[in-house]
Amino acid sequence: MLVLIGCGVAEVLVRTRPRISVLPGLVPVVAAPAAVGGLAALAWVALKVGALSYGGGFVIIPLMQHDAVHTYHWMSGAQFLDAVALGQITPGPVVQTVAVVGYAAAGVWGGLPAAAVVFTPSFLFILLGGRHFDRLRHDVRVQAFLSGAGPAAIGAIAGAAIPLGLTLTHWWQAAILAAAALSLVVLRRDAVSALLAAAALGVVAALAGAPIGT
Repeated sequence: MLVLIGCGVAEVLVRTRPRISVLPGLVPVVAAPAAVGGLAALAWVALKVGALSYGGGFVIIPLMQHDAVHTYHWMSGAQFLDAVALGQITPGPVVQTVAVVGYAAAGVWGGLPAAAVVFTPSFLFILLGGRHFDRLRHDVRVQAFLSGAGPAAIGAIAGAAIPLGLTLTHWWQAAILAAAALSLVVLRRDAVSALLAAAALGVVAALAGAPIGT
């Protein structure tokens, strides 16, 4: 996220050299100290996920994975991969993954608050800042920031795919990953059909006796 914000700020500096005071509120959000643990840590993770989901939910997958797997040890890498899959198939954005993370951290009473907190920044942005959107849309500095942060968001999404792919433990999962990549990148199929086909292949593999433990 620091790279994403840095790329946006760099683009602003290039386009508006004399003016360097751009979006000063973003860095303190990222640099805020992490919570010490428990529900406070879970709320902080959910708040970061909701506030920093620029360019799509997958941008914050690496951030969420680092906190859930490596910092607080709420789940294993394979379990986090399952959480991302559940976030994909729910009728909502992929940030719903944080609800599964919350459940792993503190059961139902962790999952429910996490799911509520993650959407709080979005609602606040709309309710408090909605009347300013037209002005911001035509602001040169805002447009410059988005132009710089956009490519970094693509890199963040690609960076999420690599660590998630490395958590696969069975050969047939790698085969499905390759088939899905072929469908999405080469054949230009939509993501929903790829998810449904991959799920069906998983059921077939389980019925055929393939190992499915994570």
